[in-house]
Amino acid sequence: MPLPLDCTGAESQLSRTPLPVPVPAFFQEAERSFSAKRPGCPLSYTLPPRPRHKGTLTISRVFAGRQPQPWSQPRPRSVSFRGSQARALAPRSRLYDPARREPFFSQCFQLLGRLGRGSFGEVYKVRSKEDGRLYAVKRSVEPFRGAGDRQRKLAEVRKHERVGHHPNCVSFVRAWEERGQLYIQTELCPASLLQHCEGHGKLPEGQVRACLWDLLQALRHLHACGLLHMDVKPANVFLTKHHVCKLGDFGLVLELDRGDLSDAQEGDPRYMAPELLRGEYSEAADVFSLGMTILEIACNMELPNGGEGWQQLRQGYLPPEFTAGLSSELRALLAAMLDPDPRLRPSVEALLNSSIMRKTEKWRKLTLLVQDGLLRAASLCQGVGSFVRWLWAALCLPARWLSSWHRSVPVTPPCSPLLATLLDSSFSWDEEEEEEDGSLGEDVFEVSGVCGRHNRTCPGELLLQDKSSAVQGSPNLSRISPDSPPSSPGSPNGGSLRRTLAFEDDDDEQREESAPQGAGQHCSFEPRNLLSMFEDATVEQK
Repeated sequence: MPLPLDCTGAESQLSRTPLPVPVPAFFQEAERSFSAKRPGCPLSYTLPPRPRHKGTLTISRVFAGRQPQPWSQPRPRSVSFRGSQARALAPRSRLYDPARREPFFSQCFQLLGRLGRGSFGEVYKVRSKEDGRLYAVKRSVEPFRGAGDRQRKLAEVRKHERVGHHPNCVSFVRAWEERGQLYIQTELCPASLLQHCEGHGKLPEGQVRACLWDLLQALRHLHACGLLHMDVKPANVFLTKHHVCKLGDFGLVLELDRGDLSDAQEGDPRYMAPELLRGEYSEAADVFSLGMTILEIACNMELPNGGEGWQQLRQGYLPPEFTAGLSSELRALLAAMLDPDPRLRPSVEALLNSSIMRKTEKWRKLTLLVQDGLLRAASLCQGVGSFVRWLWAALCLPARWLSSWHRSVPVTPPCSPLLATLLDSSFSWDEEEEEEDGSLGEDVFEVSGVCGRHNRTCPGELLLQDKSSAVQGSPNLSRISPDSPPSSPGSPNGGSLRRTLAFEDDDDEQREESAPQGAGQHCSFEPRNLLSMFEDATVEQK
């Protein structure tokens, strides 16, 4: 663009004067490269990148007649790389029914919730219907896109099996593929180290040393197996109920002995070692990631995802405003683990042989021994208590049975003294006297047939009635007195006046009057009145 000219034809001086450039405003917050975590707010973390797909779809759209792969069928197939188990057709479970349309996951597990989701898969908290225990099941997000993608995803199962069982590594249970998706079943831990730090904030140095010792044990086991974790961070460290740290999530594990590093992937950039950007993979990368993890939980610091702070940490700089509260031994150990040169970083064995870790080892082993002893003692007490309760129940069972049987046996209520006296004195006749004078009983008594003539026992209804009311069907003796006139002999039943008998209790006034006369009797008559009545009846018949 030509410069403007003045009236004389020369270039204008104003055109050469630079315009003022606005000065940007710098804030104090922008100058800070590091920040502390906000209490109560979850940490912001980035997910690892998705793997590159090197395959096609299961069924080609060009060749419509192409048959699907066997692993895309709805039937579950066990996944294992342990010799003979690698050819298992279906996972072993007595609850699985191939005739049902539900998948193996729904038939054998009870879904309790989702623990997390990432780029590679989602993890669920489940309860096994076979043994009732809690497990974690990781399922791939997307189905297999081809044979190559399937082999890369199944490689995680091979890495889990190579890790094996270790007290500081998450245990692997089994794996299977169904409907083009991979399922990995592992043990379940109550929480991760990330969740623990979010809830408790800055951890004390003693607990930080214990976590460091546990994770060094896990890395030593992995490195001895020829494996690199490549993604050590608090989100992949899990805590048991006894606060033992376990390293998990072996999806990015790199197998050094296989020699093929083309599929190697980096983990979270906040914990990534600087040499990984140059393609240098070694055991020192896990040491650097572990150092960043310890720095985060010990200082309650938010690690930068990039920028100047990220570069400063990779240059060996430790912010003194965060590390001031740590001991000199721990600061020196962190500085060695975060050395920019991977060749100068100490190995896992060298870290475990340091003075601070030797002290921590003694204290940690003693703590674990005490916890194990208390756990065994609690289990023993629980077992003894269960046995004592069972033994007591077994001893009390016969007593309870005898008590219930005794209650169920019917008991005849005792007869009152009055009825016993009447039965002995009035109803005890010989058969000969009854034949000679059969109308005597009918002439004197009017009974409704409640008691039989020869039956000396009285029904329960007679004994359970209230004393204030007359008993139905019992003779009324209140009308009989010694001065009653005898019945005429011409009457068909021995007299026009029928003497009826009824067993009734007198009122309180009659009891008071009859007390000195009856000498403890319950009625107003005595056996001699009946005898005199019988004599009068005999005289009339003669």
